[in-house]
Amino acid sequence: MELLTWRTAAGLTQRELAAAVGVSAIQISRLERRSSSPSVETARRIEVVTEGEVTAAELLGINAAGERRGVMEESKRFDFGASDDALLEEAASYGLDAGEIARAAVERAVKTERMKRFSEENREAIESWNEHYKKHGLWNEKYRLF
Repeated sequence: MELLTWRTAAGLTQRELAAAVGVSAIQISRLERRSSSPSVETARRIEVVTEGEVTAAELLGINAAGERRGVMEESKRFDFGASDDALLEEAASYGLDAGEIARAAVERAVKTERMKRFSEENREAIESWNEHYKKHGLWNEKYRLF
């Protein structure tokens, strides 16, 4: 059974379910939308709270044969390469979301590159300000306590 279906049938709010499971309401929302995968421990707690109507296997995307569904497909949005399938499966077994980790790494790389390019594009203005500061100091220098 889907988590959202169970929760609404049980008449619980996301906050109430989150409190019972021991996670945030935001995490419950993400799990209901399937935009996030739970840790194994969280999936087990949800199974206990729902009295087995929502199983940990369903939440973790494990089929009857014990194989994970969706982990590889979600992770393939980023090209990890075929040789990394075992690594992706191990990450998933620890409750790690390889797709989310990759997205966060790309986000950090973009932010770093954006800062680097800004510094390069504005190098003259930055150097000019630094020279001005060396020559004249800051306007509030006399108020600084350090």
